[in-house]
Amino acid sequence: MDVQYAKQLLEGLADGMNPLTGEVLSKNDVCNDPDVIRALHTILRQLDNGKPSKKLPENTGKPWTKENDEELCHRFDDGSSLKELSYAFKRTQGAITARLERLGKVK
Repeated sequence: MDVQYAKQLLEGLADGMNPLTGEVLSKNDVCNDPDVIRALHTILRQLDNGKPSKKLPENTGKPWTKENDEELCHRFDDGSSLKELSYAFKRTQGAITARLERLGKVK
């Protein structure tokens, strides 16, 4: 397996997605544990020679606050797109989808 493909798989897992199918992982999946997400992003940074990946949003791997959750739910209910939510919360679209699932907004 080449490093680029391995990195792509890890990025999918870190975003709360099954990297092979694109499906959102269940909220109980071990890959949705905050420590596991941080570990995956730590390894991904190391693969980039210790530099944060330019394509990862600023809040990647950071914990969600109660205020973030409330605002995310409000914006989602008001019809914001995944792209808009991703930009607003400085997280990947996969992370937004996973959080919305955890909050019971999507299945």
